[in-house]
Amino acid sequence: MTDIDVRDIAALRQQGDLGEFLRQTRNDEARANSRRKQLVYRHTDLVDQLRLIGQDPWNGRIPPPEWGGAINTSPIRAALLAIVDEAEKRAGHQQAAA
Repeated sequence: MTDIDVRDIAALRQQGDLGEFLRQTRNDEARANSRRKQLVYRHTDLVDQLRLIGQDPWNGRIPPPEWGGAINTSPIRAALLAIVDEAEKRAGHQQAAA
């Protein structure tokens, strides 16, 4: 989710825009998740890596960098980031070769 604070939420609510902001944010996240999932599931070896970390089936979501005010040091998050990074690199190589 976008970095907003209590004042931003209060202003959005006062303007009547909070619901639309939340819908747009949810839609943006759903699109990003779908894109990541499609990139990763094109490669069987990356799907195997998802299985190794217990994340297959996977919806494309990556846990947030912060959780409860602390940096999220989850090894699952780190592994998902690495898998997605590899899928994105491969997609970039495929586009450059085309």
